[in-house]
Amino acid sequence: MNHEPYDPAKAEEEDKEPILKRLRESIFPIQPTDSLPVRMLKNSGFYLFAIMFGLVSLALVSAIMFVL
Repeated sequence: MNHEPYDPAKAEEEDKEPILKRLRESIFPIQPTDSLPVRMLKNSGFYLFAIMFGLVSLALVSAIMFVL
């Protein structure tokens, strides 16, 4: 883990980034040394993760709505 001191300017800059971009960088970060196939796998893995997360969330919401 990286324990850097809190920098309000950096935190404000990070807050301006879209939530999907921040999530993308935290799950499968792309390094400058990654080859093209590795980048493609990381991108497709993130999109598959996002789709599965959305489908599971939708299934949970629909199950709760069905019970209520």
